Amino acid sequence: MKRRLFLSAAALGTAAVSTGCLSGTGGSAGTGAGSAAAPSGAASTPTTPIKLSFSTYAFQEPTVKATQEIVDSWNKANPNITVELQKVDASSVHDKLVTQFAGGSAPDIIHDESADLAGFSAQGYLADLTSLIPAALKSDVADSVWKSVTYGGKITGIPTIAQVYNVFVNTDLLQKAGIAVPTADKPWTYDDLAANAKKLSSGDNFGFAWGLKSPTAGLMNAGLAFGGTFVTGDEGKPTMKVGDAELELPKRIMAMINDKAMAPTSVSMSGTEVLPGFYAGKYAMVMAGNYVATQIKSAAPATLKWTMIPLIKGTSQNQAAGPQTLSVAKQSKYPQQAMAFINHYMTAEKLAAIGIGDSLIPVTKSAGDIAAKQLGTTNGWDVILKSGANLADAPWFKATKFAQWKSDIATPQYQQFLQAKIDLATLGKNLSDGWVKVNS
Repeated sequence: MKRRLFLSAAALGTAAVSTGCLSGTGGSAGTGAGSAAAPSGAASTPTTPIKLSFSTYAFQEPTVKATQEIVDSWNKANPNITVELQKVDASSVHDKLVTQFAGGSAPDIIHDESADLAGFSAQGYLADLTSLIPAALKSDVADSVWKSVTYGGKITGIPTIAQVYNVFVNTDLLQKAGIAVPTADKPWTYDDLAANAKKLSSGDNFGFAWGLKSPTAGLMNAGLAFGGTFVTGDEGKPTMKVGDAELELPKRIMAMINDKAMAPTSVSMSGTEVLPGFYAGKYAMVMAGNYVATQIKSAAPATLKWTMIPLIKGTSQNQAAGPQTLSVAKQSKYPQQAMAFINHYMTAEKLAAIGIGDSLIPVTKSAGDIAAKQLGTTNGWDVILKSGANLADAPWFKATKFAQWKSDIATPQYQQFLQAKIDLATLGKNLSDGWVKVNS
């Protein structure tokens, strides 16, 4: 699972329950997202204590710590509405939720991601949060990101943090080759990437690598830079169009492999399995979700000088907005209290800690500003945080059969193409025909 924009905020008070209704204590300053204002229409304080269950797949140590601190601070301020954590393995989130929804045992508050919400929303398992979202939070998130969690006109998930696929570079190797690191105002195009990767390739060392063992998410999300939207039509009956725009990025990746500018073996590796080659100087540049920055920071040798560069440009620098999300189960007896906790979670400083812990981009402007101040220009974090402005709505996430098409059709077909077993035209036809098949 990926691990899959920014209003300055001072220290904010925690959300609390006052006598008679949910309300906020308010800090000394700040009105950014997640500040203490309660959702509109908040319910009366329960006369007896209640418990809210919160399932989360946070697994990296800093994020686990930040999540626990959020829960602890809520519980301290709200002794009558206790939140209990349920830890879920990141690889089993969807399947576990399917079982829980079917059995009527879903947690009140659900940590998931936007790509997983369409099916659950269509089946009526997730609460419509539209009227419960505080105005400060609504205005602190880009409209394009809100679109990524809106199904049938209903917002069924609150976006939290997001990833982009960016290029990590060994700055020493670029310097030796006389290649300047690109800047935010002069990003590389895919032509630049290919040319520089070729220049950095020699013998068994390659200028570029991308772990594409599971290629669908990366190629589709980054492919939005060429306008590849894949899915058109309404959410209920979407159709698929696989044309030049959708095939442009796979075509370019294959051209880099054939030109020996990209390591051919990397397409059989995961996003993290290419990292040892990056550490050893075998690959001068690697494309990966920005979340791997945490692993690079902890596992790379101290002698490695590296940075993240601005998003590679096609016709734009857009990438799919597929943020992690917090939802409320439709079966929850306490949706307003659950949303109040989510608003507490979205407090700027708290969300910044979550984003930094996972090396992902906070989707609120207020949290992004805090993360930017803390991270500075180290390892290119300034340009990556700014890239949140390039997150665009990906229409395929709205399709309820997308997950099935991705696993049954897209992934094996992309793999066949990257292994040179089928050509580009066949890839396009098989993707389209497979969509018809899973939707028939």
